[in-house]
Amino acid sequence: MTEPPPGPRGDVRALPPAFAAHARDFYAGEAVPAAPRKAATVLLLRDADGSVEVFMIRRSATMAFAGGLYAFPGGAAEPSDADIAATAARELEEETGVVGIAPRAWSRWVTPEFEPRRYDTWFYVAALPGGQEPANLGSEADRTIWVSPQAGLDRFRDMMLPPTAVTLTELAEHPSTASVLSAALGRDLSPILPKVLLDADPPRMAIRGDADYPG
Repeated sequence: MTEPPPGPRGDVRALPPAFAAHARDFYAGEAVPAAPRKAATVLLLRDADGSVEVFMIRRSATMAFAGGLYAFPGGAAEPSDADIAATAARELEEETGVVGIAPRAWSRWVTPEFEPRRYDTWFYVAALPGGQEPANLGSEADRTIWVSPQAGLDRFRDMMLPPTAVTLTELAEHPSTASVLSAALGRDLSPILPKVLLDADPPRMAIRGDADYPG
């Protein structure tokens, strides 16, 4: 079993207060968990100043899910998508205009059962194709930024969900885009279903393998 990794300003699996409140309400009642929708998100990467950078968005405060939080471009699968990798490529093109990526699966996270909007989200890594620069083409984001994984954690940790923070922690171990893409080939892609620990201070998520993951 593993201990949860600490973040620069606390546990990288700490739960934003609004989500902790959702969890308390859910477990206090008799709600039935929603079925997760298939979704994909893309960690678009480039090398800069001797390290890897990742493209992040800040979701508009008006968004129903994770409004105001930092994340990666992505969204739910559509019936016309050939597979979940196609969802990743389509969402990235729609949100940023970037085309022609070669996505590699990195992880797969399932939204905890207490959230009314649940997703079975595949996280992909991809190198920024030459000659392209992502833009903010839609209304889902009010800010975009290129940032190193560690700087992203240092600056925005309190404004992201645990899967985003954990993924940045993993990326921070790699010095380049090539290193990340190589590591993706050996990743465990079993679904990760976090469980909320409401008695923790602050409330946080545990994942399978943690000493405190509920049985």
